Amino acid sequence: MPKTPELVDLVVLARVVERLSFARAAADLGVPASTLSRRIAALERRMGVRVLERTTRSVRPTEIGQLLAARGTRVREELDLAERDVADHQQAPRGVLKLSVPTPVADDFIGPAIAEYIRRYPDIRVEVVAEDRLVDLIAENYDAAVRVAELADSSLGSVRLGVVSPVLAASPRYLERAPPLRHPRDLAAHTTVGFGRKRRSRWHFANRSGTAATVDVTFRAIANSAPMIADMVAAGTGVAIVPRFVAQAKQLAMLEPGGYRPAPVDIYIVTPSARATPAKVRAFVDLFRDYVAARCDMFEYVIPRRNVAHGS
Repeated sequence: MPKTPELVDLVVLARVVERLSFARAAADLGVPASTLSRRIAALERRMGVRVLERTTRSVRPTEIGQLLAARGTRVREELDLAERDVADHQQAPRGVLKLSVPTPVADDFIGPAIAEYIRRYPDIRVEVVAEDRLVDLIAENYDAAVRVAELADSSLGSVRLGVVSPVLAASPRYLERAPPLRHPRDLAAHTTVGFGRKRRSRWHFANRSGTAATVDVTFRAIANSAPMIADMVAAGTGVAIVPRFVAQAKQLAMLEPGGYRPAPVDIYIVTPSARATPAKVRAFVDLFRDYVAARCDMFEYVIPRRNVAHGS
C-alpha cells in the first residue's frame, strides 16, 4: 500500500507539471519552492527514475514523469471530492434542487412530497420538470430524477425505493359491450389505450404461481398524459394498464384475466453520480423514501432501508 508522503509527492509533481514552474506551483500550494524541489527529488530517488528535466529557465516532464503526473492529478481529484463530501455533510440542505419526474408520478403524488421537503428545509428552492423522456442528468444539469422503470445506465447513482403495482383496467361501460377477456392473449380482440408515443408495445403479465404471459398490443389510442389515459378509459374507450390507485380513483374495474396481473415495476431515485451526493439530494432521497413507505395504497412493498444502496 502506498504511504501518504508518496501520494503527496505525486500531487506535487502533478501541480509542477501543470504549471511548468516550481515557483508558480509553490504559490498555488502555499509552500516554498524549495520544499517542492526536495519532494520531487525524493520521489525520483524512491522511484529510481527522473521525472522532470530542469533548466534555469524551464521545467518539463520526462515521459515517465508525465505518466506519474497524470496519476497525481487523479489523486488530487479524489482528495478534492473527499473534502467536498466532508464539507457538504456538515451543511444543511440549501440551494436549488432540479428534479426530473415522469408524468404519472408528477400527476399523482409528487406534489405532497415536494411540499414537505420545502417545509423542512427553508433554504431550498425546487424546480420540478415533468415529462415522459429519459433526461440526461449530467448534460441537462439535473440533481436527481424519479424513474419508474428498469435502470439501464450503470454509471448513475440509484436508490431503489419500492414497487409500483399497475393493474389492467377498464370501465364498466366498456366491459358491457366488449368481448370476453379470459386470458391476456384475448386482449388482441380488445381496444387498448397506451401510455407514451409508440403505437405498439408489449405488455407483460404473471399469475400468482409465477407463470408469465407476454402480449403484443397495437393501441387504438395513445397519450403521454396519465390523467388523460385514465379519463379515456373511464369514458369507455378501452383497456389500459394504469396504477392501482388511479383505477380506484376513477372507479374502474380491475381485471385479472385467467389470474394474470401486469408485472410490477420498480421505482428509483437516480442521481448523476454514486460517488458524491449533495446534502440537498440526500435529504430529498430520505424524505421521498419515507413518503413511499407510508403510501401502501400506491406501492406493493418497499425495499427495507438496510438494503438500499447507491450505485445501480
